[in-house]
Amino acid sequence: MAFEIVWEPDGVLKRFSGTVPAEEFLRSVKQIQGDSRFDDVRYVINDFSDAHADRIGEDVLTELSALHYGAYASNPNCRIAFVSTDSAFAERAKRVLLSPDMMSYQIEFSPSVSEARDWLDSQPQLHLLSDVMGFRIR
Repeated sequence: MAFEIVWEPDGVLKRFSGTVPAEEFLRSVKQIQGDSRFDDVRYVINDFSDAHADRIGEDVLTELSALHYGAYASNPNCRIAFVSTDSAFAERAKRVLLSPDMMSYQIEFSPSVSEARDWLDSQPQLHLLSDVMGFRIR
């Protein structure tokens, strides 16, 4: 398995290792978002410190963005952090995940897990209402 999921009191840490196949990465996202605990998490940290993300291309990131968009309806109070020193991966991910048409969650890229946690700790607590039933007025 190319990833490990650690459920923490306020969020989730996903640790990837080796070369991460696109299917494994998306499976990790679906596994977390499909868990009933996801509705209460404040963050997800995707730790690629010990991994190669070169197989995670723009098509996979577009699918990730769609998954985020759907999950945002049930938990809009989550932030997503990516930990990687791979600048090509970070640029590719930013280009897709932060584009105005695709953006849902607040996303940050950090070179270490401790810096990702510092960013998360510096953010105000979100108190947005879920739109899972589609009742929010637009």
